[in-house]
Amino acid sequence: MDSTASRSVLVVDGDPARIARLARIVERLGFRAVAADEVLRREVERRERAETSLALSEARLDALLRLSESAERPEDELNRIALEGCVSLTRSGLGYLHYVNDAEDGFISYVWSEGSEESCGASEPMDFSLATAGIWADSLKYRKPVIHNDYPAERSERGLPPGHITITRIMTIPVMKGSRVIAVCGVANKDLPYDDADMRQLLLFMNRLWGIIEVKRSEIALAKANVELRRLATTDPLTGIANRRSLDDALTTQIRLGARAREPLALLMADIDFFKSYNDAYGHQAGDEVLRRVAAVLGEAARRPTDIAARYGGEEFVVALPNTDSDGALLVAQGLVEAVRGLGIAHERSGAKPWITVSIGVGVIVPTSDDSLDKLLRIADRALYAAKGLGKDTVVLGKAGA
Repeated sequence: MDSTASRSVLVVDGDPARIARLARIVERLGFRAVAADEVLRREVERRERAETSLALSEARLDALLRLSESAERPEDELNRIALEGCVSLTRSGLGYLHYVNDAEDGFISYVWSEGSEESCGASEPMDFSLATAGIWADSLKYRKPVIHNDYPAERSERGLPPGHITITRIMTIPVMKGSRVIAVCGVANKDLPYDDADMRQLLLFMNRLWGIIEVKRSEIALAKANVELRRLATTDPLTGIANRRSLDDALTTQIRLGARAREPLALLMADIDFFKSYNDAYGHQAGDEVLRRVAAVLGEAARRPTDIAARYGGEEFVVALPNTDSDGALLVAQGLVEAVRGLGIAHERSGAKPWITVSIGVGVIVPTSDDSLDKLLRIADRALYAAKGLGKDTVVLGKAGA
C-alpha cells in the first residue's frame, strides 16, 4: 500500500491496554485508531451543533417574519420588535437602539429592550453626545461594529447612569444609510463571548428594520405630499380658503344633491367695497392682508361640512350654504357685513365709511336641473350689483327671474 494514500479510520473497542497496542500497530500501517466512545462523543457534538444551528436559523426566520408582518405598525413598535429579536437571538440580557442626530455627534431618541429601563436606570429626557457617551457608543465613533467581551477591563466606561446594572460584555453596530450613521444598536450581558455570528444577527435585523422604516417614511412623505398637492389644487394660495375650481366642483355636487332632495341652496356673493382705491392708497401688500382678513371672516360662516367659502376672483368671494332658505341666508349675510365692518380696517379714501366694508348679494333656489347652477350665480350676481348701487356695505336678496 502506498504510504501517501488516504488513511482509513479503524474503530476499536476493548480494554485500554489492548486498545493502546492495536493503536500502535495500525498507526505503523498508516491507519488511525479511534475508540468507539470517542466517535460517539464527536457524533453527539456534531449533532448538537447542527441542531443548535437549525434552531437558531428557525428562530431568526420567525423573528424576521414577525418584523415583516408588523410593517404597518407605528415606528416605535417596530423598533421594539426588532430590538427584542436582536436580544433573543444573541441570547443577551439587555439591548438598546438609539437614533443619531443629523450632526452624528449625539442622539435624538432612545429605545430600550424590555426591562432595560429598570435595570439600566434609563429615563427620558436624555442628552448623550459622543463626548459623554461611553464605549456603548463606539460604533458611532468608529462607524463600524464593535465588540467588548471584557467590559470591566475597558479603560472608558463613561455614559452609564448611577445605578446601572453591571455590564460584563457588550456589542454594538451602526445602522447605516449610505455613508451616514442613522442609529446604533447594542446588546449586552451574553453569557458567552460575542462573536461574528452575533454581529451578523444584529446587522441583519437592523438593516431589515431600517428598510421597513424607510419605506414607511417614504409612504408617509408621499401621502403628505399628495395631501398638500390636493390642498394647493383646491385652495387659494393668498387667502387659504377654497379657490374657484374647488367652488365649482362643490356647487355642481350640491346642485345635484339639492335637486334629488328638493332642498334649497343659498349662494352669498360678496365684494370688498372700494378695494381698488384701497390698493392705490395703502399698497398691494396691505391689500393682500385685507383679502386674507375678509376671507377669514367669510370662512367662519362655512361651519357645516357641506358649506364652502371660496375666493371667486380678485376681491370677490362666495359662500355656498346647502339646505339654507332665504331667511337663513339673509341672516348669515348680514352677520358677515357686520363682522367685516367690525374688523375696523381703516380706509380713508373709500368715499363712504372710513373703514373696509363688503356688499353681499344673496341667491337662493331649489335646484331642478343642471342649468340651476348658472341660474343661481346670475341671481346672486345681480343682487350684488344691486347692493353696490344702494351705497354698498349692505345685503340684497335676489329674486328668480329678476
